Amino acid sequence: YDKISFGAMGDSAYEYMLKLWLQSGKTEHKYRRMYDRAIEGLHEKLLHRSTPSGLTYITQLVYGDQLHHMEEFVCFAGGMLALGAFHDPEGFESSRAQRDFKTAKALTYTCYQMHARTDTGLAGNNVIFVPGEDFRYSEDDQIHQLRPEFVESLYILHHITGDPMYREWGWEYFEALEKYSKVEGGYTSVKGAHSPSLWNEDNMESFFLAETLKYLYLLFGGDKENNLLEKYVLTTEAHPLGIFRDNS
Repeated sequence: YDKISFGAMGDSAYEYMLKLWLQSGKTEHKYRRMYDRAIEGLHEKLLHRSTPSGLTYITQLVYGDQLHHMEEFVCFAGGMLALGAFHDPEGFESSRAQRDFKTAKALTYTCYQMHARTDTGLAGNNVIFVPGEDFRYSEDDQIHQLRPEFVESLYILHHITGDPMYREWGWEYFEALEKYSKVEGGYTSVKGAHSPSLWNEDNMESFFLAETLKYLYLLFGGDKENNLLEKYVLTTEAHPLGIFRDNS
């Protein structure tokens, strides 16, 4: 294959392998098998750790060559892996589930660092991993587009673990949005988020309302009584679809 990626134009395929199985009430086993095979390949071929901090990240394979950069899109993978581990047919305490859950938490920590190591607390589109300095941003990647993937993973991990750390990271992100992205009438993409030449673009992506703010709301308690993850599958656009139940 020319390109293998968990980033843009590839992410939803892996996510829906898992979610089709979940929505079927865990009866359409072929989708779970497809997902498990893909995650085995992820661990064998694409998962790496940076130096000096040992940050876990996912590369791309392009014509067989490893590209050591990670898009912000890939931050969805922490939530996906956590969800897959929690519902693993072999049990959450199985070695496979614990491996996947460990990777989920490590990837989400990397995504947190992608935000925390900027001047604004807002991650750009893509980071390049460099031996000896973990990662850096190129000039072209210094735009934050209000993407939801990081917050989605925070919500899922907090829902499963109850660890307040994930809310703390989410609050740091929300405060950065309030400080640098909020303008009269809404919130905008931020360009130059990692340089002194910060400026706001004249647009607000629709997924900011549909996904980013929804996941922030759920993270901070909006899911307290609904238990969304037990009753519904959230699509890649955060729309809740009911899980099929066997009424026989």
